[in-house]
Order: sequence, then structure tokens, then C-alpha cells
Amino acid sequence: MQDFTIPRVSVGKETDSKNGQGRRFTPKEAIPFLITVGLASLCYGLVINRGMGLPILGYNVSPAERVMLGEAPYRDFLYNYTPGVLWLNALLMKSLGASVMTINVGLFAFKLAALIALFHVARRLTSDMAALIPVALALAWIGYKVVFRAYPTQYSMLFLLLGIIFMLNYDKTGKARWLLMCGLTIGLVFLFKQNVGVFLLVSATAAIVIRESLGSSRQPLFPARILSSARKTAFCWAGFAVIAGAMFAYIANTGTLSAMLDHFFSLAGEYGEKRAIALPSVRLLGPVTGALLAVTVIGFMALRNAPRVFEYYVILAVVFAAIALLIPGRGFAIKNSATAAMFYLPPALFALSLAAVAWQFRSSRRGAEHNEDWWKSAGPIVIVGLFALAAYLEMYPRADYAHFVRMLPPVLLLLFLLIDRGVPALSTYFERYLPSPRRAALLCGAAPIALLFIVGIKDNWQPRFDASLRFIEQTPLAVERARGILVSRKQAKFIDDLAAAIEANSSPDEYIFSFAPRGTAFYFLNGRKNPSRFVWWRSVGIRSEERQALLDKIASGIPKLVFVSEGFHNERILDYINARYHQIEAVGELKVYDRNQ
Repeated sequence: MQDFTIPRVSVGKETDSKNGQGRRFTPKEAIPFLITVGLASLCYGLVINRGMGLPILGYNVSPAERVMLGEAPYRDFLYNYTPGVLWLNALLMKSLGASVMTINVGLFAFKLAALIALFHVARRLTSDMAALIPVALALAWIGYKVVFRAYPTQYSMLFLLLGIIFMLNYDKTGKARWLLMCGLTIGLVFLFKQNVGVFLLVSATAAIVIRESLGSSRQPLFPARILSSARKTAFCWAGFAVIAGAMFAYIANTGTLSAMLDHFFSLAGEYGEKRAIALPSVRLLGPVTGALLAVTVIGFMALRNAPRVFEYYVILAVVFAAIALLIPGRGFAIKNSATAAMFYLPPALFALSLAAVAWQFRSSRRGAEHNEDWWKSAGPIVIVGLFALAAYLEMYPRADYAHFVRMLPPVLLLLFLLIDRGVPALSTYFERYLPSPRRAALLCGAAPIALLFIVGIKDNWQPRFDASLRFIEQTPLAVERARGILVSRKQAKFIDDLAAAIEANSSPDEYIFSFAPRGTAFYFLNGRKNPSRFVWWRSVGIRSEERQALLDKIASGIPKLVFVSEGFHNERILDYINARYHQIEAVGELKVYDRNQ
């Protein structure tokens, strides 16, 4: 079987060792690349027009239309992130038309490019065929109902992975221009989501300092290493400053910089525990932890006492796990436990990476001439691990499914890298028991990858189909701006009925306002104006005077229609609404109020 162990010089395999100049793919190397593009196009193409995230349309797409129409974020409306996603989608809609499909086409391009970047990083660290493994894992964990949602990280993931590539280029060549390029890509991440950009800048700085301080023999004296780290870090920060500085300069030129900073400070002060979504309960890990422990103990006993059946045992364990996880209607405890365990996988990988790197460093001799040997082995883990950690930190304080799926690509890459590194050690251990230790080690390394793939299919693909293996989302929408989008029958009725009620009771030049997050999508779907400076009533960072300004507008009857959900119990707000409006319809869980004549 093919050796997937990381070659000592493979980080620069697609570049010339002297100058880092690129070379062409050979036909053999092009096949895995074409497989990546084909699989990604197929998987993303299957769901590009299926499902619609109404709150995300309201939060990220409706404000982009306001930008397209000439409004400025932070001055004319409040937005909790840096404005990259608004600028991008405003440009797309101005070029291709204001529709949900326009947004999805843009997302398709970014997600395809990100998966190609993931493949490129993986092949740099292993081989062309082995690089298909993290690609397959990423497509298994494509996300259910969150694939084509305009979250900022959906766009910035491409630049995060490019940042890893540029950092690996620097690690191979030592040329500072790659650090400048890495800083530029981190700046682009910052343009889409400020907190992830800052996390990445810290991670890149840490990678540079570790490499220059502990992974180089060129500067034997500690002060010299610190000085070298500072110089190299300056290049990365300079690249970041180019993008971030251009963004701030443009925002300042529009006269909204102070408003943006004021809003961000207000946002930071309010975004506390009350907004947090915790990780799944540790108690949910019981079934999967017990199962894995039992399988490991039995496997160890088989290895010691019946080595001939060991490989068959590993295969059967994976098969039975697939049956337990994929057959509908059975094993709810183990299914839920496997899903919960996924949320704890990244912290476990970070801890394992730290332990592996520390053990390697301690095991190597401490002389400076041996630092480079240690870094060649540990460097890729350090770089990928730090960038994956920066992506993972986006989950806090909101550790929900949507955040989890979005940050997975670099985490999956780290998992594959650790397994790849562990195969040789496992093979050495198996030599005392098995006639084919390398094959058994590869099989054991493939087992957790297969299990992760199976859980991904269970959580991300199975829910898309009914009992007859037909897509659940196959009902077309009648709303003009949602043409070509397919949703479930229940969601189609809700969207079409509410859109029809808005069309029948308001005109395009009139305002509407929704206190319910789902209703905010109809600013965009119906092309109606939002009378407030914010898109969600319950969003953080909104000052009390801003909320009161909206209530005053409701008291004056400025919005033609107002929506509230059935579970909305704020009596003060309801008094404002009832004094000026009357209920005309109930669509799903939303109550539609029209202005009194």
C-alpha cells in the first residue's frame, strides 16, 4: 500500500527548492486535482438551490442590498462585523441582479476555491492521492441547511487556507515575501470577520516566533533569534496592515469610522454569557466513549492473542459502526453521542498536537544544530494547528452547529496530518506482532477517518432525503427574488404566503419591520425598506436610544406592516403596536399587523 507518511522535504514539492517558483502538474498529478474539482462541483451543485436561511438573508443579504443602494454600514445601519461580506454581495447583486441565486453563485465560487486550497495544502504535506482524504471529509461535513448561507466565514475560509499555504512557503524557502502574502490573506479574513482575522494574526505571529526561536540553527544566540522573529513578524503584520488600513481609510473617507468603532465597542461590552451557546453536555459523550474504549481494549487483546484476525477485526468494527450510525430509527443514543463528540474533537486534536510537538522537542537533543531537524517534523503540525485553532475560536461564545461546520476544513486537515504522522510509529509497534505491520498501521489510521466520514454522512447528508431517497427540499418558490430555489413544502408555504401578504398590503416604497428574525428576510425577498438602523431587534450592540427611535416610528405609523412571532411577549412593544396597528393575518408563527387608516 502507498506510504502516506509526510516526506521530510514534501512541503515544497510543487516548487523549485531554490526559488519557490511553481511548476506544472504532470498528467498523473492532475487526476486528483480533477477529482477534487469534480466532487466539489457535484456535491455543492446538488444543494446550491436547495434550502433558504431566512434569518441569514435578513442579517447579511438585506444589508448588502442597502449598500448597493448607496447606504453606508454603521452610519445608515448597524452591522456587527467588518463589511467585507456586504461589499462583496452588493457588487455581485449589482452585476448579476438582486436574487438569492446570485448570492448562492458567489458562495459556490468561494467554497469551490476553498476546497481546492484545502487539497493544495494537503498535497503539499503528503501526496496527491492522499490529499483527497481531507477533501472527502470536508464534503462529508458539508453542513445541513447551512451550506449556502452568507455567513462571513463562508467567504473568509478561502483566505485562511491560502494563509496556511503562504506560511508553508515561507517555512520552506525562508523568503519574507511569503510572510507579506500571508499577512495580506489574514487582512482579507479580517475584512470579512474581525475577530477571526485578529485570531489568525496572533496565530501567524506565534508560528513565526516558534520557527525562528526553536526551529532554526542560523541564529544560535537567543537575543538574535528574538530580533529575527521581530523582523519576520513585521512582514506579516505589514501585509495585514495594507488590507486593514485600506478598509479603515475607505470607511473614514465615508465619514463612518467613528460610528463603526463606537458600535464595535458597544458590541464588545454587551456580547457576554447571555448570548453564548455552550458545547453539548459532556454526559452525551458516554455512549461513544464507552464504545471506543471497548473496541480499543478488544482490539489490543486480539493483537496480543490472535494477531491473524486483527485486521479483520478493525474492518468489522468500522462496518458495525457504520450500521449503527447510518441505519435510520435505531441507536439514537450512540447517534447523538457521536454528534456531540464531534464538538469535542477539535480541542482534543489541539491538545494532542501540543503533546506530540512537545514530546518530539524533548526527545531531540537540545543543540541548536538539531533544531532544524525537529522543526522539519513538527513545523507543519505547529503551523496547521495554530491556524486551525484561530478558526476554531470563532465558535466562542456561540458553539452551535452552524459555527462548528464552518470552521472544520483546517481542523480536518490537522486530524489527517496527525494520523499520517502516527502511522509510522504504529507500524513500528506492530512489528512485534504482525507480519504486515505497515498495512495494519494504515488500516488503523484509516479507521478514525472512516468513522468521521460516516458521522458526517449521518449529520449532513442523510437529513436531506426522505424515506424514498428523494430530496426533502424540492418545492419551488414563487417569490421573484427566490426563483430557482427549492425548499420543503412547509417552508415554501410560509415564504410564499408571507410574501403574498406583504405584496397585497404594502408597496415597494413603503417600510416594513419584523421583530422576528425569520421575517427580516422579506426586506430583501419583497424589496421593502427597513425603517430602522438595525436588522434584528434582539441583536447585540444596539443602544437603548436606537430601540426607542424605532418604537417612536411605530407609534407614528411609519412602517406599513409590522411582524411579531406568536411567542413574543414584550408587553411594552405590543402596546406600541396595538395602539397604531391591527392584526390582518397570521402566517405560520408570525402575526402580520397593518397600519390603521
